Amino acid sequence: MTPDPADVQALFGRHYFYFAALATLGALQIAVSIGGYRGMWLLPGRLLTRYFGVLLIIGGAALFFMLPLWIDGPWAAGSVEADSSTRLWGKADWGDLGAARNVNDVDGGLSGTGQATWFPLSALIAAIVSVGAGALNRRLFPARMTPEQSVSADADGIELMTSESYATALARSWKRFRRDLPSDAMDLLRKADRWSISVWVWERLRR
Repeated sequence: MTPDPADVQALFGRHYFYFAALATLGALQIAVSIGGYRGMWLLPGRLLTRYFGVLLIIGGAALFFMLPLWIDGPWAAGSVEADSSTRLWGKADWGDLGAARNVNDVDGGLSGTGQATWFPLSALIAAIVSVGAGALNRRLFPARMTPEQSVSADADGIELMTSESYATALARSWKRFRRDLPSDAMDLLRKADRWSISVWVWERLRR
């Protein structure tokens, strides 16, 4: 059976999403383990999180390129050729695995638009999973998720995530942002133009 491009596109989109989500999650875990941002660790340990991130990247790539061995698609054994429109639907064998993913986008392969849609979604999912896991680890393993040195009282933003969950860091940062916004905005206006009309208006409004 000759594959329908719409079916091929849906299949490729799902598989690419799995690959991108796992790889992005892995890269994110390597980054937050290096930075010490415990609020986004998947596992309660710096090295465990980092090694698991490497495994996620490798596993995502392996899954994407080896799924044709187990999932029916436009890569049936013996039909993988340069012209992807002549392929048959079925499972690939080891000999065809190297070219199985080489499908032209007009025949249903993953286009640039598809990648631009699926990758941000996968990155968002990876961030949500990391935030959720970090909060859970903070609750289940408080001793292992506490840094050796306490965070400065003036810390905000991502620096807070070295010891706090994402929700706690966000709440504290937002509170500080709202508190400091008027004075910070005024300072910026004064530096931009000491004789600006906007400064004059702002000073009258604050009275």
